[in-house]
Amino acid sequence: MRKLHFIIEKGVYCSWCVDLIKNTLNQHFALKKVEVDVMSKKIDLVTYKEISPKSIIVFLKKRGYHLVLQP
Repeated sequence: MRKLHFIIEKGVYCSWCVDLIKNTLNQHFALKKVEVDVMSKKIDLVTYKEISPKSIIVFLKKRGYHLVLQP
């Protein structure tokens, strides 16, 4: 398992966006946990297997969500 933390730069403004991101990520990646916090502009993921953070960033960018990996 791996924990990934992202900062939302643009595109996530409401609970509908949160649900869409969660559903989309769960359909395309092997994720154990997805937490999206609109107020703090953070996304925290726990993966079942090794996933490149860049692949998640690129995947969501194509859908209008702009993230950066939190150091």
